[in-house]
Amino acid sequence: MRVIFMGTPEYAISSLEAVYAEHEVVAVLTRADKPNKRGNKIQFSPVKEFALAHNIPVFQPENLKDEALYNELAALNPDISAVVAYGMMIPNNIIDLPKMGTINVHGSLLPKYRGAAPMQYSVLNGDETAGVTIMYVCEALDSGDIILKKEIPVGEDETFGELHDRLSVLGAVALVEAMREIEAGTSTRTPQNSAEATFAPSIKKEECVIDWSLPSAQVHNRVRGLSPIPCANTRLPDGKLLKIYRTEKVEGYSGQPGEIVDVIKKKGFVVACGDGAVCVVSAKPEGKREMPGFELVNGHYVKIGDVFSAGNSC
Repeated sequence: MRVIFMGTPEYAISSLEAVYAEHEVVAVLTRADKPNKRGNKIQFSPVKEFALAHNIPVFQPENLKDEALYNELAALNPDISAVVAYGMMIPNNIIDLPKMGTINVHGSLLPKYRGAAPMQYSVLNGDETAGVTIMYVCEALDSGDIILKKEIPVGEDETFGELHDRLSVLGAVALVEAMREIEAGTSTRTPQNSAEATFAPSIKKEECVIDWSLPSAQVHNRVRGLSPIPCANTRLPDGKLLKIYRTEKVEGYSGQPGEIVDVIKKKGFVVACGDGAVCVVSAKPEGKREMPGFELVNGHYVKIGDVFSAGNSC
């Protein structure tokens, strides 16, 4: 099939590679270039880098409602469009342009977790399973008819970053499977039950702050659900920010919420929660590198008896 692919970040690359291997990608739409972190060099999106390397025409529209854009895409005579983490709302005329419609890879088992951060909420809420949904795109947020779903278990200590990478691969498998079915005329489309919908909006800065009065399971899920970005945080006794990347739940401890009550050799330090405790296995003090929890003890950043206070930014 002749495919228009719409995507931007690294997450979309597995899908783009899989589609490119089986179909003719006639164009790529991706977000506008932006400066790198130092601001002295323009950075292309991973999807644009792939397209340029494979001589695929690239479009980076600021306005998807531009008539000239529509005419250029229509001239490509696309059979289908595939959307994977594009990052822009797509108007109806672009959605309806391809003969076989526009489909999307969404990182949850819809109608659960419509919105921008479905994978993070899967981990934040301690879900035992997660997955991807291939659906038809419509203007209403993540509410299109479902073509197929694929589900995987979520590990007890798995981070958002680890789940993100696994779902990137699973999404690519599901996308090409759905496209084969659509091309063969064997695909189905199942309307979503909006009464069962839940939402996963973008993470706010205040949601990164660890509330140590919560049960240890919730603290653990917050840390892994925000790792590696935007990252859960707390305040060291000197007021500096500590970003926490990895924890483990531990048994047999109690203390004031936020209090360091023990050190586990070669692993990390134990922090009391409202119920139970967690061991901080990996963290990053403000202005320093990420390091194992036991190195923070050895480096005198923390000690038994210290009490963490709330952070205030991601």
